[in-house]
Parts: sequence; C-alpha cells; structure tokens
Amino acid sequence: MSSEWVYSLADTSAGFSIQQTLSQQAQLQSEKPLQFYVQYWDSFDERLNRAGIRLWTEEQPRRQFKLFFRDTSGSILSLSSGETMFRADDIPSMEIRRKLRPLLKPPPLLPHLRIQRKRTPWIGKNMEGKKVLSLMLEQDLEFYRPIRFPGDVETETKPGLTLLRLQGVRGHFKALEEFKEWLEIRIGLLPLENDFFDHYLNLLELGKGKKPKNERKPLHSNLHAPEAVCRVLRIQFEIMKNNLPGTLWGKDIEFLHDFRVACRRSRSILSQLKSAFPEAVIKPFLEDFAWLSRLTSAVRDLDVFLLKLRSEEFKKRFGEISLQPLVGWLEGRRDEEQNLLGSHLQSERFQKFSQSWNAFLHGQSSIDLNTEEPPQIKSLASRRIRRLWQRSLKEGRAIPDEEAHLAFHELRKTCKKLRYLLEAFRPLYSKTEILAPVKSLKQFQDLLGLMNDNYVQKELMKQLSVSPELPEESRRIAEQLADGYQNQLQEAASGFRQVFEEFSDPTRNADWKRLLEETPDAIEESFA
Repeated sequence: MSSEWVYSLADTSAGFSIQQTLSQQAQLQSEKPLQFYVQYWDSFDERLNRAGIRLWTEEQPRRQFKLFFRDTSGSILSLSSGETMFRADDIPSMEIRRKLRPLLKPPPLLPHLRIQRKRTPWIGKNMEGKKVLSLMLEQDLEFYRPIRFPGDVETETKPGLTLLRLQGVRGHFKALEEFKEWLEIRIGLLPLENDFFDHYLNLLELGKGKKPKNERKPLHSNLHAPEAVCRVLRIQFEIMKNNLPGTLWGKDIEFLHDFRVACRRSRSILSQLKSAFPEAVIKPFLEDFAWLSRLTSAVRDLDVFLLKLRSEEFKKRFGEISLQPLVGWLEGRRDEEQNLLGSHLQSERFQKFSQSWNAFLHGQSSIDLNTEEPPQIKSLASRRIRRLWQRSLKEGRAIPDEEAHLAFHELRKTCKKLRYLLEAFRPLYSKTEILAPVKSLKQFQDLLGLMNDNYVQKELMKQLSVSPELPEESRRIAEQLADGYQNQLQEAASGFRQVFEEFSDPTRNADWKRLLEETPDAIEESFA
C-alpha cells in the first residue's frame, strides 16, 4: 500500500480554496508555510532518469539541505547532506552510492531540474495526540533547468504546478485511507497517474530521457569503401558529441579522454583510408582533426599527472603538505589549459567543422564521390592493416640499442594506427583469426604507452625542478620525480627488445598472415 498520494490542482486559486476547506472542515493542525528550492540531479546524458531513479535535494534557508533518493521500488530514502554534490561518491549513504555507481561511469552529478516551491503543511493527530498523517499544499512558483556546464543553455523559467501531497505515517494506514477517501469524494480530487517530474520534463521539451534507438548499420566485406568508412566514422562522431558537454564541463577527466580518443581514431582512420575519397574533400577535415588533437593534449597530460600526484602512494611518499604547492601549480596550469580548450570547442571554427563533418558523414555533401567504381572495404582495409603491421616490424627492428625517444614515439604512433583500424573493421574478420593479433599488439602497445608517459612526465618535472614559481621543497620533489621517471624509462627501454621479439615472433606473424589472407610470398614481397 502506498504511503504517499499526490494530487494536481488546477491553479493557485484552487490551492487557496483547498486551504480554506481544510482549515474549516478537516480538523488538521496547520504549520508555518515555508519557501525553498528543490534541486533534482542527473548525469549530463540523463542516465538516472532512464533508469527510473530520482535524486533530489531540498535547500532551506539557514538549514542543512536534505537529500532524497527514490528508485523503481517507490521507496524514498532521505538524509541530511553537507555541501552541493558533484559525484556519486560525495553522497554519505553507502546504500545510495552502490545503486548510483553502476549508472554513472564517469560519475558526475549535474543540476537537472530546479524548482522554487512554497509549501503549506498540515498534520493530523489521533485522540492520543500522535501524528497519523501529513498534508502539504505545494505551489511551484517557477521551474527551469539551470546551466550545468560551459556551452549548455539555461531553459526559460516557467510557472509550475500546484500540488497537494498526502503522506501517511507507518502504523496508521487507516487514517491515511480515510483522509484519502475524504479528499477524493468530498473535494473531488484525483491522484496523479503520471510522475509530475515527467510532466516538467515534457514542458521543458526534454522528453523522458529515453535512450535513442541504435540505428548503426553493420559492416560487411563487399560494402563499398566510402560508405563503410563513413559508417565507422559516424560512431566516432557520436562519441565526440556525447562527450563534448562533459569535456567543456571539465570536472571529470574521462569525458576528455573519450572525446580525445574518438578524435584521434577518426583522424587515423580517415588518413589511412583516404584513397576512398577525393583529396580535396577530406583534406580540411584532416587539418581540423589535427587541430583538435593538439588542443586536447595539454589538458590530458596534466590530468594524468595530477591523478598520480593526488594518489595515496604519492602522499605517503612525499607528504601531502609538501606536495600541495606542486599540485596547486599544476592545477592552475590545468585550469588555464581547460579554459583555452573550452573557448576553442565553442568557437566558430569548431561549429563549422561539426556541421560540415556531420553533412559529409551522412551523405549530404554535394561532392560526387562516385567518379569511378569504389573499392570494396575489406580489400582496402586489409591492405592498409598489412602495411601498418609491416611498418611496425620495420620500425621496431630499426630501434637503436640506446634510448631514442623519437624512434619509440614513431613506432608507438604506427601501432596506434594499426590498432584503430583493427578495432574499427573488426566485423570484417573472423573472431578466431583476429583475437591473437589484437592481443599481441595490445601487449606491445602497453610498453610503448608506458615509455611515452614516463618521457612526458620526466620532461615536465625537469622544467618544474628549475621553476622560480615553486618553493625549494617543491623543486626538490620535482627533481626526484624527474630522476625516477628517467630510471623507469631506461628500464622500459632496456626491456624493449625482448617484448618486440615476442611481438614479431614467427608464430605471431603466421597469425597476422592468416588474418589478412595472404600467402607468405605476398607478405615478403611487400617488404621490398
């Protein structure tokens, strides 16, 4: 049996009429009216709403605000909370966090719907003076969705609903049912069938947050290369669009990471398969993707390093107080780079790129791509995969024994391009044949990625070790970190040859040859 019933009144005047009726006939004890804000929370892509979860806070003047949680079971949990939330982990209740975490990866909480509410409460008591029910007239003076991140648009403020909320007290359901019957028969009210929250979302033209249907078309071997490449790139563009708001918001590093990877994958795939399109058509897009890759590099590098410095391992090693000036300097630098990135992602250039790229991917370009019969995708993709695999072997064999960062960096880029093509066109190949090559490549990439991270962090710490902006203790820590990264880099470089020999083992070569459906003679000829 429900312990709460909500009724919608026609307007504010109907609310005043109800007030008079209640005061004269219902024998309820009135309490002092109050005004406050109700703030609903969700992720930027409305994941909580799609899962049927409501998370909201009530903010009252000079009082600690209360947090409320309701899931599909209908039960409501409430607790007092300290400060405004940004993440699920900020919520003090472990029970609520356990339910939110699977839905929030990454886990930001953003303002979703804000309501200014006036509440006039009454309570009903039995003969012994015990509270048996409460009744609240709630007049929503206005509602809107506030700006949640840079680039978001605040919705227009609108007048809200007038609601009558009847709540029971455990152990006194009879009193609740009797009063409910009185409201519905004597006053003629009908309980709401739909959630008033959904009503507000519809008024804001936000819908119910339903997940869009997956309309991706599958790949197959005989598909013409231009269409196949566009299908793959549409997926990456969707990832970019989905992570753009979070990237602008800048509070969670995973948004930028996913946005950046989608940019780099798009650039690599388009560059490797550029023969499927006229050069004049794709050249501006390649330039824009190169621009986006440069823009996102600085923030991402600082995010990765700050993550390490804030870890418990580093705090125990150097002391949190000693680390703070270094962390503070990096945070300031990161904020500067984030603001610069945000301004570019809201610039006219990015808007023009997004529009023209979307038109190109969905075939709205007036450029005629079919001047001749286009190649089939599998033959083109396999040819490019084969060349990148052979280039990775050639570059790996040419690595000198001493440390050579540029050579390692070029090899790492080649392996990334190879991995992007394998993942993008994985449906074209047998699952059993592609598994071993992808696994061996990933293991090899892990080492190259570690070497690159160590090099970047070493160079940054070398700069900070002589920076006059930092105190002497912070410069000393930066120098120790630079030496440590240099040692890790040398250790990884010394183990490179063994890892490369495993990657280029003849048995592994046979796996690649089977995948690419080439004879040994054809493979060897390609090295010439």
